[in-house]
Amino acid sequence: MSSLLLGLCMASSLMAETPLWQQADYVAAILKARAGEPAAALAMLEKQRALAPLQGSLLDDYLTLLCWSGRPADALASLPASHDGLRSDTLALLARAARDTRRYPQAVALYQALLQRESRADWTAGLAMAQAEAGQVAAASRTLDQAEAAVPAGDARELLRARAYVLIQAGQLTEALAYLQRMQAQYPDDVPLQNLLVEVQLRLGMPVQAMATLRQQDRPDPVLLRQAELDQAATLSRWGRMQESLQNGSRRHGQTDAALALNQQLLDALHAGDSAMRKHVLDDRLQMLTQRGRFAETIQLYQAHPGLSWSAYGLAAVADAYLAQRQPQAAVPLYRAAIRGNPGADEALDWRSGLAYSLLESNDFAGVRAELAAMRAATPRVRSNAAGQRSFNPDYQRVLLLEAMLAAYQDQTQAAWQQVELLLRDAPFNTELRQNQAALALQRGWPRRAGDIYRRLQVDDPASLEARAGLASVALDTGEYPQAAAILGELRQQRPDWTELDKLQRSYDWSQRPELTVEAGRDLSGGQGSSEQNAWDTLSRLYSSPFGHWRLFAQHQLQRASYVDQPEPARYESGGLGLQYRSVQGSGEFGVLAGLDGQQQAGAFAGYSWTPDDQWTLGARYEQNSADTPLKARLSQTRGNKAELQAGYRVDDYRQFSLQLSQLSLSDGNLRQALGGGWTERWHSGPLYKLDSTLWLATSHNRDTPSALYFNPLSDSEADLTITQDWRLWGHYDNSLHQRLGLTLGTYQQQGYGSGGVWGLLLEQEWRWGERASLRYGYTRVRHPYDGQADFGSKVYLNIDWRF
Repeated sequence: MSSLLLGLCMASSLMAETPLWQQADYVAAILKARAGEPAAALAMLEKQRALAPLQGSLLDDYLTLLCWSGRPADALASLPASHDGLRSDTLALLARAARDTRRYPQAVALYQALLQRESRADWTAGLAMAQAEAGQVAAASRTLDQAEAAVPAGDARELLRARAYVLIQAGQLTEALAYLQRMQAQYPDDVPLQNLLVEVQLRLGMPVQAMATLRQQDRPDPVLLRQAELDQAATLSRWGRMQESLQNGSRRHGQTDAALALNQQLLDALHAGDSAMRKHVLDDRLQMLTQRGRFAETIQLYQAHPGLSWSAYGLAAVADAYLAQRQPQAAVPLYRAAIRGNPGADEALDWRSGLAYSLLESNDFAGVRAELAAMRAATPRVRSNAAGQRSFNPDYQRVLLLEAMLAAYQDQTQAAWQQVELLLRDAPFNTELRQNQAALALQRGWPRRAGDIYRRLQVDDPASLEARAGLASVALDTGEYPQAAAILGELRQQRPDWTELDKLQRSYDWSQRPELTVEAGRDLSGGQGSSEQNAWDTLSRLYSSPFGHWRLFAQHQLQRASYVDQPEPARYESGGLGLQYRSVQGSGEFGVLAGLDGQQQAGAFAGYSWTPDDQWTLGARYEQNSADTPLKARLSQTRGNKAELQAGYRVDDYRQFSLQLSQLSLSDGNLRQALGGGWTERWHSGPLYKLDSTLWLATSHNRDTPSALYFNPLSDSEADLTITQDWRLWGHYDNSLHQRLGLTLGTYQQQGYGSGGVWGLLLEQEWRWGERASLRYGYTRVRHPYDGQADFGSKVYLNIDWRF
């Protein structure tokens, strides 16, 4: 036992005295490290380093093993100040590690230390590339120039590759392209030079040429090959965007469809584990689908990959798709994410515009104001280029135009018009400004002015589809349906999948539908006045589909009331047929009526309103057996014929004036003549609240007719001021719910009875379902003196307008 213990002690003493690099275990660990398993050898060196600083070959091994273990930063941190004791291969490995970790000054110093030991082409190339990466392009060029004269012929290619790399790093891509093309002709089999050429071609947007270069290789680099394929699809997509803006018809999507087909091929060829490349392919596909107008597919693809990290461009494409599909709430966070992801992108202003429209359609009007304020703050009027030269910033004009149009879409059309006019003073021939000015004129009720602008735009650019679409909007607004149909047919052939065209087509289609209108009212209390004695009244019309400027209609009207001083109720009922005419010059109608109340009193009517321009309306109307005959007069078989003249001047959508002169000739000898005029002003207009006022002045004169059963003042006059408030309680695109409150105060004077106060209250709600239908119902309460006595009347009413 004593002999065994003595032997073990001696063996332990001998092992302790043997250097680590000579121990069998360490040698075995180094062999495993060279085979790709450096952990054991690194652990032994870490243990030795804890006891004492490593020296000589052990320090070389330690620094090398750190690099092999994926710890280049630790290796560079452990590098001693003096490199004299380190092997050259260790220094070269550390120099490369410094480049890989972007410690370019340290890489330059290490390569310079290596070149002091020995002049080698690969170290010279490394130094030049490190200098270029550090931004020392001129120094890199000098390094290569000095080395080319002394380098052996066999090592020349190292310097050639390095020079190409330096040109690429300097951003001199066209010079690098020419240089690499010359080198490829000189060394056609040099794969590294070919790969550098591919990189330059991809950076210059030449994926087709890059693919041709890669096909020259027996084993092309798979990463470069896939990148070239992706770039080729993306380039096709960009070409498709230009093609769609320059061409019409189905062929305009040729490049985009080719890009989508190539993208699908790349997607099908990917391996299941290649998640990074799959993300790039899917990201590109989102953008291509949106560009093609296949918005539902864009959303479906996006939703099928939850949690995937999309690029800013991909997120913006999905946001565009959601906005096009009328889902603005879903678009808002995506636009915000795209802007955060790449705020400096050329398309960032487009994304911010999309965000503003999404906020508008989401009824987040405070968000719209905040976003516009941020856009104005971030977009100066004047900008400086790289040379310090100052010039007008066109993005500033875009932001102001966006602000104006968003104001118009929030019913602030007056401010929007003023801002567009200011912009046109600086750029009177800007097509986009004039296009939007025409759209705003149409919104303000000036179709002729809008048409003049669109026609001028068409003269400047006969191929402008936007101007043609604007003229179609004008035709729809003025009742020129044959003209609208012709323009829409031409546009459909030229651009069949245009979203704006779809909207116009829907408007035209609804205008061609049959239409039902119903006006019904019910008095809740009896009255003695000329307009509130009816207990029940309805007026219904059913219009046919238009044929040209005309449409046929059937009409039914009923008035019925009972009176305390009369044994029989009064009743007027008629039905008939008529024709309506609508065009840019005005609108008119005529028809015949048959009595349905047993009195066998036929009737007829004819009227026309002429609109010579966007402001004036002049009208005349005649009614045989008019429904405006006092209902109580029907009890004595009295009927009346009415003639009326009207004039209206509409300054804009904020102010208008009207004048009306009428005469009702009754069969009992009475002649009722009336004159009235009004002024309507909008004092506030916004997306949620509007405030209007109407001042109305009227006077009338009647013949003294002792036999009249109805209210018949010899003369009277009235002055009323009505304040109307409108709240939009709910809205989604063309659908909305409005609530109104109207308050009327005035004075009424009747010959022989003096004057008295007039007041009225109106409560109303209106549902609008786009261009298809509307439903309006409400309640009125009125106080009005008749023959010196105050009379109170209440009424409920219902109006329906339905296209089917």
